[in-house]
Amino acid sequence: FQRHIDQLAPEDFIKCLRGLGSRDDVQPDDFRQMLYSRFGEGICEMFLVPYNEKVYATDLAGLDIEAMGRFFPQADAKELLAGLGDASPPTYNSTFTYPEGGAVEIVRALQHGIPPERIRLNEPVVQLDLRGHFAVTPRSTIEYDSLVSTAPLPTLLGLAGLPHDRDLYRHNKVLVFNLGFDRKGPSDVHWIYVPSREVCFYRVGFYDNIWPADRMSLYVEVGCRADADLSGDAIAAMQGRVMADLVSAGIVDGHHLVASHHVVLDPAYVHITRESVDDVVEQKAALAARGAHTIGRYGSWTYCSIEDNIVEARRLADLFNRSA
Repeated sequence: FQRHIDQLAPEDFIKCLRGLGSRDDVQPDDFRQMLYSRFGEGICEMFLVPYNEKVYATDLAGLDIEAMGRFFPQADAKELLAGLGDASPPTYNSTFTYPEGGAVEIVRALQHGIPPERIRLNEPVVQLDLRGHFAVTPRSTIEYDSLVSTAPLPTLLGLAGLPHDRDLYRHNKVLVFNLGFDRKGPSDVHWIYVPSREVCFYRVGFYDNIWPADRMSLYVEVGCRADADLSGDAIAAMQGRVMADLVSAGIVDGHHLVASHHVVLDPAYVHITRESVDDVVEQKAALAARGAHTIGRYGSWTYCSIEDNIVEARRLADLFNRSA
């Protein structure tokens, strides 16, 4: 917060404070209205609205008030003002635990003790029979007692042939570029949020500062509509724009690109509405009654953290253990 305030013109800083102090008590009807009611005009127009429009690649008025749950807490003016001093007030992620070897260590821990032949990779389920309790892949038919799925909920419903309204399950894509350069760049930052509508990406992260290295390596995230064309030519064009915007933002300054790679996340951020929340509850209950349990960010069609996923999985495991 201090870093952003330092970059604001005095009149913009005053506009943010005035907006924060003049919030009304009108009950908002959607995510966009919620932002204005909690944070005021200045903060919303300079950061929250343009940034989140880029992240979700949609009109924020179409999202539910609680689309991001606890990750958008009520703004406390006293805490925000306290953040202008030397001491930073605590937030939900002020401290956290992370494996030394990276998040993959969680996967390795889960894998430990499972016979390798029981783990099948690159073998997608193409059909699911909830009545017969079997799943069909391109290679075999697998019988099961209970099914636990982390696949996107509408995908699972489609595989099982269950009727559902696909219009309720909207989402966006995120195009991620991994870019390596010939020398070091900024060394005092791990990631940057970019609200400007003039810049195509919404976030840039510095691998070389998270895991120290002598050459700059970035991940750059671009929010796209679900129906966006992300074929080869479109991706090449977007990479060209990303490079130009990195230069205009001052992140790339005479650097030479030596390696590049891209990933398309689809779905990336789900568009949570009141209607989708209600339907998810009904669909999860119907699946559970048939011995199928859908969990995780996409299995529950929600916005959550990895910690939330671990807690949810433990609860389901406890349920299985009690019924064994």
